[in-house]
Amino acid sequence: MAVSESFLDEQRSVGDVAADKLVADCFSGDQRNLLYQIFAQEDSFIQEQGSVNNLYAFLNTRRPEPSWYQHSRTKNGQAFFKKYALDVMTLLGALSLPYCYAASPGNKALYQTEKMRKATGKRLVETADFIIKVLSPGSLDAQGHGYIQINKIRLIHAVARYYVSKGEWNKTWGVPINQEDMAGTNLAFSYIILVGLIRTGFKLSIDEQEDFLYAWRYIGYHMHINEALLPDSKAAAEILERKIRLRHFKSSEEGRKLTEELINHYKSYFPAVPAFFVDAQIRYLVGPEISALLGMKREPIKDEFLKTMNGAKEMMNQFYNNENAYKTMLANHEKLKQQFMK
Repeated sequence: MAVSESFLDEQRSVGDVAADKLVADCFSGDQRNLLYQIFAQEDSFIQEQGSVNNLYAFLNTRRPEPSWYQHSRTKNGQAFFKKYALDVMTLLGALSLPYCYAASPGNKALYQTEKMRKATGKRLVETADFIIKVLSPGSLDAQGHGYIQINKIRLIHAVARYYVSKGEWNKTWGVPINQEDMAGTNLAFSYIILVGLIRTGFKLSIDEQEDFLYAWRYIGYHMHINEALLPDSKAAAEILERKIRLRHFKSSEEGRKLTEELINHYKSYFPAVPAFFVDAQIRYLVGPEISALLGMKREPIKDEFLKTMNGAKEMMNQFYNNENAYKTMLANHEKLKQQFMK
């Protein structure tokens, strides 16, 4: 399912038509405050509202299942997340996000979104919360709340597009948070996570990997990402990831600033030893090329020491069997919510 350069160019001018129209209508009418209130409402409450107005109707809408849908594979993908939840969420913050920061001009929308830069902790918790809620077992079943979470994110993206496009935005960059950039983020949360797990020593079966990617393909479908940008196999994901990376990964002020702010955030609340090594760990995971693009200078002594420590952990990960990973991850996430979501 290879896509052409011209197709990717076209997708940079496309956002999310339905979500963008709804947000524009809200901001031109009298629903702006209600929209922001809804973002903070519990999914169960939103579900109870049904179609009482256009906002609740949008959030409760479930896109018809694609022709390729297999419930068992979505279930398997969520089971994979539960099994490796602790490490998946760690890689999200130390690999996936820095990876996204290297993509320009996509990172310009992140940079111009004030919440990302001035409330890094809150933004990270919100991102983690979304991933947990769509990947937790059963969340994408008929009565689950995963679809509401997906539609919330669609509206949040539309709000960001609305504001960013009215600021210092160069139209040659495409639409903020466009289809290609959303596809790249989907890959960062799926394919790149698999790359990180394998890099850190985990022995993953082919079926496990394919089903995890399948779950994200299904999530991407409900995010209204163009199906041509949703790989149907790991091989296809590798091809698309490489094409997007070659098109957009470059050194940029936005990438350097976002990375610096992310590292400073981690150092502000990690215990002393992890805080000291956090930048080296990110360099280790993203690799030397992306590290250089993000302005992360090598520290040979620290880097070599961490490489040795990671090597020992990777040996242990080959025999991974942590039945409490999911519970531990949820407990850690709740602590972060209490700290940053006040």
